[in-house]
This record gives sequence, structure tokens and C-alpha cells, in this order.
Amino acid sequence: MNKKALWIIGAQIALIILLIWAVVLVGRDEYETMQDDNEEEIEGPVHVVEQNGLQLVQLNLATQQNSGIRVEPLHPYDYHGNIKVLGTVVSIQTLVDYNSQYQQLKTQLAIAESILPNHQLQYQRYKQLNEDDKNVSDKAVQEAQALVINDQTQIKSAQAQLKALTDTIVAQWGKPLATLITQHPATGSLHDLLTQKKVLVQVSFPLNFKEPEANSTIFISPIQDEIKPVRADYVSQSIQTDISNIGKTYFYSAPAEFLRVGMRVNVVPAQSASSMLKGVIVPNQAIVWHGGMAWIYVKTKADTFLRKPVASDVELDNGWFDNSLRPGTEVVTHGAQLLLSEEFKFQIKNENDD
Repeated sequence: MNKKALWIIGAQIALIILLIWAVVLVGRDEYETMQDDNEEEIEGPVHVVEQNGLQLVQLNLATQQNSGIRVEPLHPYDYHGNIKVLGTVVSIQTLVDYNSQYQQLKTQLAIAESILPNHQLQYQRYKQLNEDDKNVSDKAVQEAQALVINDQTQIKSAQAQLKALTDTIVAQWGKPLATLITQHPATGSLHDLLTQKKVLVQVSFPLNFKEPEANSTIFISPIQDEIKPVRADYVSQSIQTDISNIGKTYFYSAPAEFLRVGMRVNVVPAQSASSMLKGVIVPNQAIVWHGGMAWIYVKTKADTFLRKPVASDVELDNGWFDNSLRPGTEVVTHGAQLLLSEEFKFQIKNENDD
């Protein structure tokens, strides 16, 4: 092979090496550009901590400035108009289970109470015969006494279990619905719940609405179903909350013909819907959506932010009306989505650690 051929081969090898380096450099720049475009992160130290079951995002002031985090106070607003009041048909399966447990315990108590007098009478007779010249053995007296003690123990145990079960029902459902189990009415709207003639509807009213009165009624209609509104009778205040609707919750009973568990309903018309409501306007830029719900980040301290749900029933031109927040509450209006991302990164990291 002559020198000219060697020179040509060397030039080709050098050219190939240069092309490879060019491809690597260009590819790296493109990759870094894509990473910058697709990943928006908070620059600087960020901490997500858990307190009382809540996740708090902590950022120092310098990090807030570098990341463009800005907060603004909420302004008061008086709303005149109709408030959409929603409800949900809730399952009473736990009440049905409690009813079964309660009736079993009542049966056990009734049996023990009915047997106890006979065993007491037998014990007294055996004891007297034993004292009268040992006409009955000591062992027979002891066995009769053991039966009495066993009956008394069963009675006390059943009574204690009934009380504990009643306290559990009251804590979860309130006293009015607890009477459905403890008193077991043979007629009425509560009885109709157990026989599935009626369903239990949890309705969420705005916080400053007047509390419904006993024996009051409303009319409800399934969302997106064109049927005539049905009457719902007031049952009691609900201890449970409806996280998808911010407000005070109450139980109503309604005919089960068109209603099923889990179905969402409108209250038609909403009680006191034309009254003025005092609240705040939550700016659109403060809202982040997750899980089909609207959220905001509230500034609780100079370096701490807490995510809270926002009522999304009333949309205004410049935001959302909410009467559960106080005027002056500082919320994040720029950078809320970044805080949400950091919170999710913390959750994913914990899941991976587990």
C-alpha cells in the first residue's frame, strides 16, 4: 500500500471521529434543552413535612423569590344569587351490620335474663335442702350457684357490649340514627331505611346557611336526570363530612325508587338560596386542580404552605366564591403548581422508601 492510500485512510478515520463527536455534543445539548422544557422544579431547598396527618411544604424566603412564589390576601365578597346545594346518597351498610349485631346481643341478653330467675330459684332450693340435713350434696349446691354466676356474667357482658355498640353508632352516625338501631321503630322514615323503601341522603349546605329545623323537608333531583324532584325529610345533622362540598352536612331520607347509593343529587330549590352570603373571591391563578377538586395553598407561616380544598360551586368572572375562608387569608397566586409537584415528589419518594 503506497503513502497516498494510507493518507486517504487516515483522513477518513479522522473525519469519522469528528462526526461522532459532533453527534454526541449536539445530542447532549438537545437532551439538556428537553429536560429544561419538561421539568420545572423549585430552585433551592424544599422540605415537605407531615404534621397531624397534613402535609406542609416549607420553603425559605430566598427559595420563594428564586422560584417566583408569590402570595396575595383574599378579599371579602358579598355574593347575591343562587348557591348550588348538592347531596350524595350514602350507604347505610354499616348501620345494617350494627343492627344485626345489636339484635344478636339483645337476644343473648334476653335469654340470660329469662334463665337467671329459674337458676336462682334452683340455687335457693338446693341451698335450703343442703342445710336441712344434707338432703342435697354440697357439689349440687355449688353447681347451681355456678349457673347463677354464669347467667349474671353473661347479662353484664351483653349489657356492656350493647352500650359500647350504641356509643360507636352515636359517634359515627349521631343519636337520631342510633335510635334506628337501639329502639328499632316498627314504622316511620327510619324504619323505611332498613327495609330499603327509602335511602339516606347527605346534603351539604354553605357554612352560614340556617340549620334545618326538625320535620322540615327539601326536594332533591338526581344530577343530569330529568325526573320530577322528590321530597326528602330531615333526619339529623351529619357527623360525617363531604370533602367534595365545603359546608355543613345533614341527613335526609327520600324514596328509593329513583335513587341509588353513590348517586349525586341537586337540592331543588336550595333553602334560602336568594339570601346574601359573605365570603371571599379565590383568584383563578391560585387554583390547582387535582382529583377533580379545586385546591389552594395557604401561607400558614413565613416559610410554610398548606394545601386546602376550595368550594367550586360558584364561578365568578375573576375567580371562585368561597364562604369557608376568611378575608385576609394569604394564598399562593403564582407557583401553586410548583408546590403541588413538590408535594407529589415527596409522596412518591416515601412510597419508594417503603
